[in-house]
Amino acid sequence: MRLMRWVGLGTLLALLGTSAPASARMPLENWRGHLALGFGAVISDSLAPGGSLSVAAGVDYPLAARWRVGPTLSIDLLGSSAVTRGSIRAGLDYSLFEAAMLFTYLPAHGPVGRVSLGPGIASPRADLSISAGGAGFTDLAVSEVKPELALDVTLMPPHMTIVGVGVELGTRFMQTSQGPWTLLTGRLSVHY
Repeated sequence: MRLMRWVGLGTLLALLGTSAPASARMPLENWRGHLALGFGAVISDSLAPGGSLSVAAGVDYPLAARWRVGPTLSIDLLGSSAVTRGSIRAGLDYSLFEAAMLFTYLPAHGPVGRVSLGPGIASPRADLSISAGGAGFTDLAVSEVKPELALDVTLMPPHMTIVGVGVELGTRFMQTSQGPWTLLTGRLSVHY
């Protein structure tokens, strides 16, 4: 939790330090967006499923020549797993919705086109589905809103014209009441 406080404080200071005067404009053409579609998997405990669909979208605005900042939203449908206790069987459906404020560095050379890092808020879920006897499985369910730390690295040409296509590799870290969750994603991303 101490790390999240420092990340939050750093975000606030960075935004205050780069804020423009009230009369300054934020031209629309300086905003950039991205869409990403791919695979996501969670590492949490022995019940975590193998993973499934991951979708993200976001926008960012330049702070300096090689720095940008902006929000991103993602939803991950992570799959399901089955649990048997005694003669009763239950299912757990894992998903994650998250929103993060990412600070993005644009390297001048090399295969990495973007490195994004920042704090966020996540809603990890492990929904319980059972026909009868659910009281014996309630300890497995997760439905919370927690702070997270987000990191994305995008492999793409460093200089895009109007549209750039890349491979985005990401991770999200959060602490739930059931223990830590680490989300790993691999997505095809389109930057415009």
